[in-house]
Amino acid sequence: MKRFLGKISAKILKLWSKWEAIAITAPSIAVIVIGINNLGLLQILEWAAYDQLFRVRPIEKIDKRIVIVTIDESDLTSLKEWPLSDQTIATAINIIKAQKPRIIALDIYRDLVVEPGHEKLVEVFESTPNLIGVEKVSGKPVAPSPILKKKGQVSLADLVIDSDSKVRRALLSVRRKDGTIQMSLGTDVALRYLDAEGINLKPVSEKNTLKLQLGMVKFQPLDKYYGAYVNADNGGYQILLNYRGLKDKFLTISLSDLLNDNFNPNLMKDRIVFIGSVAESLNDKFYTPFSSLLTYYPLRTGGVVIHANITSQIISSALDGRPLIRSFSNQVEWLWIFVWSLIGAIISWLLVANCSPEKNIYQFIFLLLVSMTIPGLVLLTISYHLFLNGWWILIISPLFALCLSALSVTSYQNFTWQKIASTDSLTSLHNRRYFDLHLSKLWEQHKQKKKPLSVILCDVDFFKAYNDCYGHMAGDKCLQYVSQGIVDAVRNTDLVVRYGGEEFAIILPNTNPAIADKVAQRICAQIESLQIEHQESKINQWVTVSCGSASMVPDPDFSTYNLVNQADQALYKAKAEGRNCSRSGMLP
Repeated sequence: MKRFLGKISAKILKLWSKWEAIAITAPSIAVIVIGINNLGLLQILEWAAYDQLFRVRPIEKIDKRIVIVTIDESDLTSLKEWPLSDQTIATAINIIKAQKPRIIALDIYRDLVVEPGHEKLVEVFESTPNLIGVEKVSGKPVAPSPILKKKGQVSLADLVIDSDSKVRRALLSVRRKDGTIQMSLGTDVALRYLDAEGINLKPVSEKNTLKLQLGMVKFQPLDKYYGAYVNADNGGYQILLNYRGLKDKFLTISLSDLLNDNFNPNLMKDRIVFIGSVAESLNDKFYTPFSSLLTYYPLRTGGVVIHANITSQIISSALDGRPLIRSFSNQVEWLWIFVWSLIGAIISWLLVANCSPEKNIYQFIFLLLVSMTIPGLVLLTISYHLFLNGWWILIISPLFALCLSALSVTSYQNFTWQKIASTDSLTSLHNRRYFDLHLSKLWEQHKQKKKPLSVILCDVDFFKAYNDCYGHMAGDKCLQYVSQGIVDAVRNTDLVVRYGGEEFAIILPNTNPAIADKVAQRICAQIESLQIEHQESKINQWVTVSCGSASMVPDPDFSTYNLVNQADQALYKAKAEGRNCSRSGMLP
C-alpha cells in the first residue's frame, strides 16, 4: 500500500511539474479579471464591444407596422415656429386620423398652451381615443396635457441613459409614488397594438422574479449586474433594447409632407404612427449603440425613433418571435472568463512554452501572437453568433483573461529558461554564467559606492581520488553535501555558485579582506565537520576543501578578472601549503 501511494504521489508530482504554469496561471488570472470586471473597470469597454455587435450584424427589414412623422430642420424652417403651435399639431393629428391608424403616439410635450389653435387641439384630444401623449418624470419633470391625463392617454417619454451617454436599455414601466404603474411610450403603444390582436400581458413569477408573458415572448427585468453592467440603476422595469435600427428601419414622412398632403393615402392605415422631433437643433436626440464615439460628430438618434424601436421590439417579439437580448448569470460569466483564461494558458504553453529557447526571437513573438490571436478570433466569432441569437456574453473580460494568461505562461516559461540557464542542475546553485553576470553587476555598483567587494574560490581536496574510490554517483552526492555546507557557512548576503567541476565560488558584497578570510576559514571548518568519509585523502579521513579569498575596492584600472585571479592565486597557495585551509590573495 505504501509503495502504491508512493507511485501515485510521484505521478501527481510529475504531472504538477509539467502543468504547473497552467494550473497556477489560469485560475489566478481568471480571479483577477473577474475582480476587475466586478469593480466596473471593464464596463465601458464591454459596452463598446456590445455596440460594435449592433453595427456589424446583418441589416434588419423595415418594420412596416410603424410610421414616424419626423420634425426636422427643414420643417422648422418651413413652419417658422418652435415649439409647434397647437394649430399645427391639431392639423397634423387630424390628417393622420383620416387615414385610420391603429394608434397615434405624440412624442411632443404639450403641458402649456401654444397659440394659435388651442381650442382646436383640445377638441382633437377629446375626440381621439387612440392618441397617446407623453410626460417626463425623471430629471426635470414635464407635466402631460391635462386633457390626455384625464382620459388616461399619457405615457412616459423618459429614456434610460448609461454613464457614457448612450441608450441601451428600454424602460417598460415605472411604479409611481401612489403605487400605480405607468407605461413608457414605446410599451404603451405596443400593448395597445397587441391588445387588438388578442394578446395581453400576463405576470409570471419565477424564482422571486416578476416575469411578463406577452404572446411568444417572456420579459425578465434587468438586475444591477446584468451582462456587463455593474451596480446599474435598474429602477422601474427595464430590458435590453434590441434595436431594429435607425429611422430608415421604419416608414417615415416629414411633417411638411404630411401637412402638404404629399404622401400615399394608405401610408398610415391600421399602422402605428409616431410624431416627434429628429432635428439636431432640438434637445431630443441621443447616442445609441450605432453612435461611434471615435468619430468627430457621433451620430445621434431622435427620441421618437428610440421609442419606435422599443415598440417594434415588443411587437416583433410577441408576434414574430424576434429574440430579445438576454444575458447569462454571473456564475456562467465567471466560468466563461475562466474557460478563456485556461484556453490562453494551454495554447500559449503548447505553442510557445514548449518551443526551444534557442528559437529566433521573431519566431517566438510570432508564436505568442498566434496563441492570442487565433483563440481571440474564436471568442469573437462565438460571441457574435450568440448575439445574433439574442444572447449578450462578455467579450472584453474573457479576451483580457485570454491574453493575460498567454503572456503570463510565456513569462513563466521564460523565467524557467533563464533559471535553467543560470542554475547548476546537480547542486541547484547558480552556475558560472550567473556568477560572471552577477559579479560584473556588483562590480559596477561597488565602484560607484567605493565599497570593497570580495570573492572566495573553494576546491574539494583530492576529489578525483574520491570519485575513483567511491564512484561518480557518490561523487555527485558528495558535491551536493559540500554545496549545502558552504551555503550554511556563508552569510545571507553572500552568493554561492558552482564554479565548475569540484570548484565553488562565493561573492561577498561590502566585505573587506579580514571578513572574507574569516568566512573562508568558516567554510573549511564547516565542510570538515560534515565528516564525509574520504579514504583516499592524503591529509584527512574526511572530505575537506581549500579556499582562496580576495578583496578589492573596484577601480577603473582593474576588472573582475583581476579580483577572480587574486582569489585563484590564493587558492593555489592554500593547496601548496597543505590544503584544508584558506589563504588571502594580494593586490597585483
